[in-house]
Amino acid sequence: MVKISIIVPCYNTKLYIEQCMRSLMQQTLKDIEIICIEGSSNDGSYEILKQFEREDSRIKIFSKTNEGVSLSRNYGISKAKGKYLMFVDADDWIDVDTCEIVYNKAEEQQADLVMWSYIREFKENSLPKDIFEEEEKIFQGDSIKQLHRRFFGLLGEELAQVENADALCPVWGKLYRRDVIEDNGIAFTDIREIGTYEDGLFNLEVFEHLHKVVYMQKYFYHYRKYNENSITSQYKEKLFDQWNHMYDLMFKYIKDKHLDKSYVTAVNNRICLGILGQGLNLMESDKKQKNREIKKILSTKRYREAYQQFELKYFPIHWKIFYWFAKHNMACGVYAMLICIQKMIGR
Repeated sequence: MVKISIIVPCYNTKLYIEQCMRSLMQQTLKDIEIICIEGSSNDGSYEILKQFEREDSRIKIFSKTNEGVSLSRNYGISKAKGKYLMFVDADDWIDVDTCEIVYNKAEEQQADLVMWSYIREFKENSLPKDIFEEEEKIFQGDSIKQLHRRFFGLLGEELAQVENADALCPVWGKLYRRDVIEDNGIAFTDIREIGTYEDGLFNLEVFEHLHKVVYMQKYFYHYRKYNENSITSQYKEKLFDQWNHMYDLMFKYIKDKHLDKSYVTAVNNRICLGILGQGLNLMESDKKQKNREIKKILSTKRYREAYQQFELKYFPIHWKIFYWFAKHNMACGVYAMLICIQKMIGR
């Protein structure tokens, strides 16, 4: 059995694919396979991948119509033969000793999942991102249940660090035992149905079935933040409906699994926090009356009911002001602050 199957969805990443592939081909752990799902790129990415395939027999290219990252990853899982799975995005890269270190850690600890920190790579600087403060942390029993709940949303004092709301969410930066995924029939939800957070929904199901998780404060993964072609930087016209569908899936999961009320509160908090993402998405559009669009969102029954139970006391002052405007349905205030936020993050 191959030790690790690395799944790489590839679509129009010509500018970055070589750095990604080289980082995988040069891994100090040699017993790996690199599964590339090529989604009918039109920028020359496929030709670059074919060249790598000729160089390294561990690379396997599967070509299919571009259906989004979720279905590409599902296809990659179906082709994987490794004891463990790892996901890497084609515009990112990993340190060359990543596979060896995390594989040894998983075997040593008999862990179902190993996860680690990452570095956000901007054009002119690099910023490390920790998920937890400890250099190494082991989760078992109730502590895994707490991790599981975080994929639904934040609770209480966790809201004090809202910028870390989804730091746990990405599937990259993690090593999964493949049989946990396959034995429980876990798959990615089509991103075309939910807009974003496909990683979170996937992990939400995975973490239900884990017995031991190990976190390492090692910055193995390099997350590129300056890819202009990334879907995260484009206006999503259907995002409001897609996120509503995502919330429906979360509430259904809670009901089906008979989870307690804290999970419902967590999802409602996610809905409230989501006005930031909805607002920034609108700012990318060419709509002229953006504040009216924000008002429409805030006035819906789902948002009004969620904001009724939303606590502001944990937030630092700037977020407290922003979400106070949202909680009281003051779209003009939300819009004004979104303009400031947009300028600060350079969008």
